[in-house]
This record gives sequence, structure tokens and C-alpha cells, in this order.
Amino acid sequence: MLADNVETWTDQWKQQGLEEGRETTRQILIRQARRRFGPEVAEQSQPLLARISDPDQLEELADQLLLSPDGDTWLTQLKRAS
Repeated sequence: MLADNVETWTDQWKQQGLEEGRETTRQILIRQARRRFGPEVAEQSQPLLARISDPDQLEELADQLLLSPDGDTWLTQLKRAS
């Protein structure tokens, strides 16, 4: 019984850690979008990023943010991903 509880707790902690990592990545992307493209683009990015939970996809979007020449291109990439 204790072993089952420990396993359950461990799984919960891992899941919580993954979610916290994704949320941190989303916040970094929003902050970078704000600095690069302005507050309006950052505000529009937030709900689109909130829909994305795949860490690999968030990582790819970090690259896209750097490669996007303007805010419209960045938002288009986000819409395709979400």
C-alpha cells in the first residue's frame, strides 16, 4: 500500500514538474515576443501558447520566434501550431 502511494506521488510530482516547465517556457516565449514584436503581439500570443502542451512543439516555436521577421509571421506560426 505504501509502495503504491509512493509511486502515485512520484507520478504526480513528475506531472507537476512537466507542467511547470511548459508554463515557464510559455512565459519566456511571451516575454521574448513582447521584446521583439511589442505588447500587442505578446498579448495575442498568450492564448495561442496556452493551447500547446507538447514540449517539443514549444521548443520548435522558440526557434520560429527567432526566425520570424515580424509579429504577423510569428502569430501565423502560433496559429498553425495551436
